[in-house]
Amino acid sequence: MPTKSSLKNRKRHIAYHSLLKMNWLMHIIILQVLLGQVLSNLLCVSNDKCSCKHDLFNKENIQVECGLSTLESNLVESIIKIECNSDQIQWEQHFGQIDIKKFHYAKCLLSDTGIHQTISTLGIKKVQSLKLVAMRLNGSLENTYLSNLESVETLDITLTKLILTNESFEGTPRLTKLYLRQNYIEDIPTGVFKLLTHLEILDLGDNKITQINSDLFYGIPLKGLNLDTNYLTSLDLNSQSLEHLDVANNRITSLTVGHLNQLLDISLNKNILVTMPDQTFKNTSLESIRFSYGNFTTIPRGFLTNLDRLRFAYLRSLNIEKVPENMIWNSPNIEELSLASNCLNELPMMFFRDAGKIKILDLSKNQIKNINHELLRPLKNLENLDLSNNLIIQINNYGLRYLRNLKYLNLERNKITNIEREALNVPKLKTLKLAYNKISNLISNHSFSLHYLDQLETIDLSNNFINCIDPSWVNLIKLININLSSNNFTVLRIQDIQYINEIVKTNLNNNPLEVIDLSNLEIFARAQSPPYNFWNNRQINLSSDKFICDCRNYEFARFLHNQMPKIVYKYLQIEQKLICNDGLRTEFSNVNIESLTCDWNVFEDEDKTNCLECECTYRPRDKSALMDCSNRNLILAPEVIISSRNINYTELNLRNNSITKLPNYEYLNIKKLNIGYNNLNTINITQLPKNLIELHLEHNNLTMISETNLNNTLSNINILTMNSNSWICDCNAKNTINFIHKYSSKISDLANITCHQSSTPLYTLTEGEVCQEGLNTATIITVSMFLAVLSSAFSIGLLWMLYSNNKTKIKIWLYSHNITWPISEESLDQEKKYDAFISFSHRDIEVVENNLVPGLEGGSSPFKLCLHYRDWVVGDWIPAQIARSVDESRRTIIVLSQNYLQSVWGRTEFRTAYSSALNERRSRIIVILYGDISTKDLDSELKAYLSMNTYIKWGDSWFWEKLRYALPHRPVTKNKTRAKIIVPDKLNSIRLA
Repeated sequence: MPTKSSLKNRKRHIAYHSLLKMNWLMHIIILQVLLGQVLSNLLCVSNDKCSCKHDLFNKENIQVECGLSTLESNLVESIIKIECNSDQIQWEQHFGQIDIKKFHYAKCLLSDTGIHQTISTLGIKKVQSLKLVAMRLNGSLENTYLSNLESVETLDITLTKLILTNESFEGTPRLTKLYLRQNYIEDIPTGVFKLLTHLEILDLGDNKITQINSDLFYGIPLKGLNLDTNYLTSLDLNSQSLEHLDVANNRITSLTVGHLNQLLDISLNKNILVTMPDQTFKNTSLESIRFSYGNFTTIPRGFLTNLDRLRFAYLRSLNIEKVPENMIWNSPNIEELSLASNCLNELPMMFFRDAGKIKILDLSKNQIKNINHELLRPLKNLENLDLSNNLIIQINNYGLRYLRNLKYLNLERNKITNIEREALNVPKLKTLKLAYNKISNLISNHSFSLHYLDQLETIDLSNNFINCIDPSWVNLIKLININLSSNNFTVLRIQDIQYINEIVKTNLNNNPLEVIDLSNLEIFARAQSPPYNFWNNRQINLSSDKFICDCRNYEFARFLHNQMPKIVYKYLQIEQKLICNDGLRTEFSNVNIESLTCDWNVFEDEDKTNCLECECTYRPRDKSALMDCSNRNLILAPEVIISSRNINYTELNLRNNSITKLPNYEYLNIKKLNIGYNNLNTINITQLPKNLIELHLEHNNLTMISETNLNNTLSNINILTMNSNSWICDCNAKNTINFIHKYSSKISDLANITCHQSSTPLYTLTEGEVCQEGLNTATIITVSMFLAVLSSAFSIGLLWMLYSNNKTKIKIWLYSHNITWPISEESLDQEKKYDAFISFSHRDIEVVENNLVPGLEGGSSPFKLCLHYRDWVVGDWIPAQIARSVDESRRTIIVLSQNYLQSVWGRTEFRTAYSSALNERRSRIIVILYGDISTKDLDSELKAYLSMNTYIKWGDSWFWEKLRYALPHRPVTKNKTRAKIIVPDKLNSIRLA
């Protein structure tokens, strides 16, 4: 551990030298920091010149940066890395004689004093592995550069321009591994490696060497030699210990390895060898040969014979057209043989005579047309056979009969159209690849069978012409992966895929699938033996852009929309991307299941009636028949309607024609009838189908409903439309009004059904309102007397005018001060139940309930009010209750607000009160303006009324006086407390305490 005084002296020393040599100081600081970490575990320090930091992810890593130079250390791996980036470097000792296993030195200038001087100056005692990257030398690699490096066992020099001499490695006598890749070496001196008596691995690859002296490695215990990627044209080596030789990517035309008795492995890839001597490797111990990418068209006889240690032979992409029959004779231990990517048409019949131990045979990418079982007969231990990318048309019976241990067979990209029945009698086969052939049929017959493949796990039949599946696949009980993509499947039934077991994945993507029939899926799912597999992996992948999106795929749509029993989804999973053949590229999964119909002719039923003049379809969703006769310029409606015992009902669409009358459909099984946009002028309700649930009558010329007895008519109707007809509103409309009142909850366009010559909605009318008697005698006499009085009083009227301009204010003032005014109620009002019916929006109930009602029902002269939330009978028809409330009240008070204008029922109440006032020729309506009202929001009737009548504004200083005066004048009565029934905007009654 350094003392405080020593640290002070060191700082003074650094300060002194900083004035002389800044570069030297920078590297001294780097090494000081490293020294502190290695020897004393001091904290990583920084100063003005250098920064020091720990690796965030590995605290053992330290990096010091001084300008462009860096030093990295890893104490765990015992490695120091220095990147100089400067030529002016001087070192002094800063390590306490430590051992470093690996020393990396990059981008530095090697001085004449050698690397050893630098290492010892730093205080490093022993280095086992030295790596020099992108170094700079002055001239050739003299012995001084690598002198005194006796401890170095591995030397790696790369990216450095080297000129070797016989003395280059005198200072590294204990080298066992020497890597000299990418150093632009051109010549190898004869004695350069003589002193390396321990050298076992030498890598001279990726240089510019043109020749090697045959005795260059004589006497050296070299085991591995790498000479790849040079410019060698010939090679003749004399090395009794060499085991691994790589001369790939050279220009070798001749090769002699007779003196390489211990040679086990050789790589000759990418050379221009045309031929070799017979039995080139006879004196070697060869175990593996790799020779690919050349033009070795003529293989010498006995090329690989008598090599009893040979296990791996790869002769690929050499343009070989023929092989000698005895090429591998007497080499009985070959395990892997590849002759792929050549030009072979066939192999000699006795080629595999002594190759009984071959496990992997690759003959892919040749021009082989036939598989001869006698050729393959010796290969009893063969497990992997690759015959892909050949010209095989047929696999004959027993072609593979002797391959009893075959597990993998690749026959992809051939021209196979037929596989004979016994051809695949390979009991241990697990993977079979037949993709990219011309197979069109998988049906087991006398010429084909998969029966024997009971151990098969994976089969690839993609990119063929198959359109159906062999039922015998049910015997393939170990299948887990099936590829049938890119074939010709147009129809897929659950029966076709019954072979799939619990973990099978079947790929049917990219087929022209049109129909997927899952009608029996539930039966198959329930037929599984319990207990059912709740962790099912059975899966099918489907894709097609030819899919028919009609009822033929209804069951499949049910499956996609989770409308089948849960057990079905435990049995099968389907991933799909099916595009409808509708030209719009609609995905089938997005199609509404209700829209899946089929032409009536596709519907199979012997009992069905024919469709003659319309477009008829069948919808399986509800087993209904759809008869579409719309837009056909029909004058007469069809009398014969399609039907069948196997359908639930018929929908008849007669929309947009010129039909004037309907035939008698009373006893037909029609549930939905659309006769909208025609010329109907009469409609006989009793002749409509008894089970009708939906009826459309809009946009015709109908004037009235003539039937008087509606008790048993349209008892099942749910939807009814009647707008845009010529409905009359006189005495002949009684049945029409009753009809509308009876079915008002079913009529979707109720508010739009209006009288022909006005905009009055029919549902607001009552039978009495549409059938009033003519003016009676009393009315005539009254009118006559009125005219007489008017004539005689004309002169008096002039005088009265002055009074009348202020009489209302006078009367209101007198009435508010209890001064009696001669007012009498009309005999018409004597039997009325209420003084006033208050019409308001439920949104304004607070002001009505808290202010208006207490103000009128209280005081010395209370009024009897009709309020819908307490006086209406729950469940009664709303229009009838409105009419009754108006009729039973002497006045109708309208709380006219913005909310009221938005209320359909509020407007109905106004029209009812207004109609009553007009009929009685008396002022019945009191309008209270509440809030800001825009005249543009008023309908024509309300706007006209306000323009001709006075009204009261909420908040007026005389509001209560004016309101009480406008109401009937009644004596004092006692208030009664009622239970409240709130009907918000006349809908959905809610009873409150």
